[in-house]
Amino acid sequence: MKEITVKQMISQSEVDNLEGKFLDHTHYDTIINEDTIVRKENGDPLMVFIKNCIPSNVAAQAYYALRKAVAPTSNRAIAAGTLNAKVGDKIDGVVVGELLTGNRFRALKKDGTLSNSPRGKQVDSGIIGYADRYARIPYCRTTAFTEKNLEEYKKALPYIQCISDLFKQYLPERWENQNRMHEMTSNDFKIANTVFTTITVNKNFRTAAHYDKGDLAEGFGNLAVLKTGDYEGAYTVIPKYRVGVDVRNCDLALFDVHELHGNTETFAKKPYERISIICYYRKKMIDCGTAEQELQRIKNVG
Repeated sequence: MKEITVKQMISQSEVDNLEGKFLDHTHYDTIINEDTIVRKENGDPLMVFIKNCIPSNVAAQAYYALRKAVAPTSNRAIAAGTLNAKVGDKIDGVVVGELLTGNRFRALKKDGTLSNSPRGKQVDSGIIGYADRYARIPYCRTTAFTEKNLEEYKKALPYIQCISDLFKQYLPERWENQNRMHEMTSNDFKIANTVFTTITVNKNFRTAAHYDKGDLAEGFGNLAVLKTGDYEGAYTVIPKYRVGVDVRNCDLALFDVHELHGNTETFAKKPYERISIICYYRKKMIDCGTAEQELQRIKNVG
């Protein structure tokens, strides 16, 4: 496997200025498309790319299952990109009542009042597996897709387990960090025979520059792609090092999602689907009790 070392090419302030903006060819010098380990100057891994490493039959079965997990959502504000709108404009069929930071806005309701729920541009995305507690839902839970589509979820498991096995093979230290947390997590809230609790599934979603939040920093990001049709572009770029990766069907990219990253534009002459799969351990899942204990929390909240 090829190994390269990359240097930081832009200042941290320049990196910060890119957050929430779309990346393009001006933000990279190198696109990785062959088996490669990319290291930072201090020796830490930035990325490991493995070409055509997932069996095609396993990927095909996962594609038909996981594409059903995607639905329109407006809660990916920063990653959804700059709004380019003003108060009174319509975004995805709703009227902008107030512009907020972080590519968010509050909608104007029919009665003239502002919605209490900030939102961003609508994209096609979803999560499967399990989710931790947060203010609006103060209990750990099975995601809606997994609960309502258990058979489809099971069909995707060989694909997810294959990703975890490849993660162990190519970045064993980071895998072990994640595995320790996974083993201490309730069996009711983790994906069996992997080191993951949660999977984000996106369809044809050009993410603006963003940091992944909520995942275990001592672990590592796992990005795979399922596709139909032909397209060019959709590179995942880390502008701080001016490097990107071209992840295609049956490929896997392990990369540091705590570095600012996003996708370049996709070009296609015919209809296509690019289903991106991001596998991770949500760091707050360690605080989850058993399913029975979390059910009791629901009753207490009610």
